[in-house]
Amino acid sequence: MNATIDMVTISSKGQIVIPKKIMKMLGLKEQDKLLVFSKGENILFKKVRPEIYEKSIRDILIPLREKAETRGLTEEDAEKEIKAHRAQKR
Repeated sequence: MNATIDMVTISSKGQIVIPKKIMKMLGLKEQDKLLVFSKGENILFKKVRPEIYEKSIRDILIPLREKAETRGLTEEDAEKEIKAHRAQKR
């Protein structure tokens, strides 16, 4: 496996451009999905196939939805909690 290092710049919208040589080397194309991991000051991008990504999301969300329904929680309850959490972070 070849290692490639290149410099990118973050735009004012928080976007980055993946260098063409890296895209070509990895076979990346428009609309491909990447997972983004962060640990400390490090960021790692991992290419994922859409069907695996969608299955993984379903595998995570279905049990969460079932637990919430078992406890009688509604989507409105979830939205209230999200808003409260976001308010605390400010």
